[in-house]
Amino acid sequence: MSLRSRLLIALSTTLLGSTAASAGLVTVTSYEMNNGNGLIQNGNYNYFDSTYSVQANANTNGSSLVVPSNGAPKEALLTGGTGKLTDTVIPTQNYSFGPQNYVGWKYQDPTIIFNLEAGKSVSTITLYVASSYAGSLGFMGLVGQPASVGVSITTANNTILTPSYTTTFTDYLGNPYTGTEVITLAFSTPILSSDTFSLTLNRGPLLLDGINYYNNHVAQEGCDAAGCFLDNVNDFKNSAYTPNLEPWILLSEVQFTTAVPEPSTWIMMLLGFAGVGFGMYRRNVRPVPAVA
Repeated sequence: MSLRSRLLIALSTTLLGSTAASAGLVTVTSYEMNNGNGLIQNGNYNYFDSTYSVQANANTNGSSLVVPSNGAPKEALLTGGTGKLTDTVIPTQNYSFGPQNYVGWKYQDPTIIFNLEAGKSVSTITLYVASSYAGSLGFMGLVGQPASVGVSITTANNTILTPSYTTTFTDYLGNPYTGTEVITLAFSTPILSSDTFSLTLNRGPLLLDGINYYNNHVAQEGCDAAGCFLDNVNDFKNSAYTPNLEPWILLSEVQFTTAVPEPSTWIMMLLGFAGVGFGMYRRNVRPVPAVA
């Protein structure tokens, strides 16, 4: 095998190996938040982070109020551990078939603080949430995906920054029937993983199921798939209908991805190294003396 061929193979292997090594997820060492809500808030399930590794408040409702709010006391703070949000389990069915995979909050815009392994750079954050699809069709559940996700960064010297990023929404696996929406935050400049990431999930607009719920069970006593009753305990009008916000947010997974050069960048680097290698090969070739 020629020197040039050996150089190209070695360089290709090195580049591909470095690509594989640099790609992937950044490990979440811990995250902090107030625990989710559930049956007290007229949910069908307790959407707690019950697998959180620091168990002190893992099975405690984040609020004892039937009608919580952003300003309500945080009664079940989770700190120092990890749980459902980093267990790599991404639901492929509507939340009603796998509620145990979610942490959920009612009438709130939850904030979660993430601490990551050091020595990496983060280019994207991906959130997997219960989608608005079922609610938009009028199926009862009162669950909708966040309309936006706010990001705040705290650096090692306690400087607080608001990074520049773009947000995209896609159906998980390209199929709305999975009931899972993928929210991707792509930073214009990669962020050091030693910084602290604070994410706030902002509730989305009221869906058809919420409008039907208000008309049937708040404005008057009526009957539908949820039953026949008048909701005069849960302050749905002031917490959902009037501000035009869907009651529940359900979050399943949050992933942080390392910054990886674009394929075109690797190709240009490979061509550059190949040129250098070929130049070295040419310099090492000795001309054969002419025979007199």
